Amino acid sequence: MKRTKKALRLGIFIASALILFIVAIYLIGSKQNLFSSNTEVHASFKDIRGLMSGNIVRFAGINIGTVNDIRIVADSSIIVTMLIRDNYTEYIYKNSVVQIGQEGLMGGKIVLISTGDPATGKVEQGDYLPVSTGIDIQAIIVQATEMLDEAENMVASLSSVAEKIDKGDGDIARLINDNSLTTNLARATSSLNESLSDVNKITTKINNGEGDLGKLVNDDSITSEMNRIMVNLTSTTQKADSLVDQLHQSSYSINHGGGVIPRLLNDKQMGLNVDTAIANVDQGVVEITKAAETIANSWIFRLFSKKKDKDMEKEEVTHEFKVNPGDTIIIPSSEESLPEVHENR
Repeated sequence: MKRTKKALRLGIFIASALILFIVAIYLIGSKQNLFSSNTEVHASFKDIRGLMSGNIVRFAGINIGTVNDIRIVADSSIIVTMLIRDNYTEYIYKNSVVQIGQEGLMGGKIVLISTGDPATGKVEQGDYLPVSTGIDIQAIIVQATEMLDEAENMVASLSSVAEKIDKGDGDIARLINDNSLTTNLARATSSLNESLSDVNKITTKINNGEGDLGKLVNDDSITSEMNRIMVNLTSTTQKADSLVDQLHQSSYSINHGGGVIPRLLNDKQMGLNVDTAIANVDQGVVEITKAAETIANSWIFRLFSKKKDKDMEKEEVTHEFKVNPGDTIIIPSSEESLPEVHENR
């Protein structure tokens, strides 16, 4: 009995182990697609980012196969072979895009296949599917780390700036901590308001027509006067233009006419003749002057001159007589008689 029990126990143990082994083999085989019909497809990557054989191939969130093989064919080309169960190949087309993804932040790498265009046809054995660069979690983590480092440096800089501001260093610190700036700003604002008020008053006076500027802005008579001046100026300009035209015509006539002035200006021979005539006139004047001097120095002229001088001396004889205050002067009616003076005693 004891041996029978031991043998029974041993048989049960061995049977259980075999059953567990068979179940494990089935589970592993089903996971690795060992017991189902598969289609082999390929994809060429430049970087597989740590993908390994046995990793899951996923389509629309469903595990449809595994990575079967990874081969390096060039320095920039790595061929990844995937085994896809046949019951899923009817949903995968020749232009379906393959990319390498990650299962969570800390999970392993997986291959993701997107839907394609049915017009291109279903995927077949040995087809190469196009690839795209997926999201690289590790690269994102590296960039995030760099950004965190930069943010840390920025925070340190901001802390330094805040510390300087608290200590009162710099213009911004004085603006925050010093009340005098606010006081000066308020004073400047008050002055500006006063200036604006003055400008307002001036504008009001101008609008009311006060002062010369107000009259200039609001009074139309000044504009009318300016218009009249402009009209007169236009008339004067027209007259000046007419005068200029006349001067131009006169100048043209002088330069191209046949009168005396054009000949004097342009005829060299006539100019020489005029110079000769003027020289002759000068010579005649000189001779006449010499003749007059000769006549003045002759004895006949001197004789008549002496007689004339004597007559003038006679005519110019004056008679002097003494007159005292209170005396009576009797002037005769005849010019030949002399006046008489009677003394009053």
